Amino acid sequence: MNAAGWSKKHCDLALLGLSAVLLLPGLAFTGLWLNLMGGYREAADDFRRRTAHYLRIAQREDALQATLKSPRLNDFIKRHYLTGEAAGVAYAGLQQQVKEVIESAGGAALSTQLVQPPQEQERTAEKIIVRVRMQGDSYALQKVVHALEARQPLLFFEQLMIQGPSRIKPELHEKLDIRFDVYGYFWKEAL
Repeated sequence: MNAAGWSKKHCDLALLGLSAVLLLPGLAFTGLWLNLMGGYREAADDFRRRTAHYLRIAQREDALQATLKSPRLNDFIKRHYLTGEAAGVAYAGLQQQVKEVIESAGGAALSTQLVQPPQEQERTAEKIIVRVRMQGDSYALQKVVHALEARQPLLFFEQLMIQGPSRIKPELHEKLDIRFDVYGYFWKEAL
């Protein structure tokens, strides 16, 4: 068939085929591009949500930092936590408090030893433990436990071991060998 012999129908079909051949890659490219842009839009929305979340966290952190500097919290910390310029000073202070309590209760402090627990750097309070060995009767032990647990800053009592008097020395008839741990918390942040 020659060009003059093409009918309008053939021309329309050829034009339609040529249009389809040219349009199909364009449509495929447009579909891929829209899909890619949708992924970018979702990622941008996700980043916006995350940024807004982190900004809210930062604002809360500022408010919490202001709370940490409030006088009310400082009073609470001074009442309930061991104080001192450093943890070593707090250890020594706790050790001295325990000796004074034992002596005022009528007992004898044989030894007070500092125990160094594993320290966790991310915590703001450090646990300070003093291991105590004392001699006294059951009444002295009761007064010591009551005085330590009723004291400010908050002190806690654990690992109590009581050993009765030896039968070889009857003159020590009422003396008990008492061992226990006393601990409190030292606030690491500057007041």
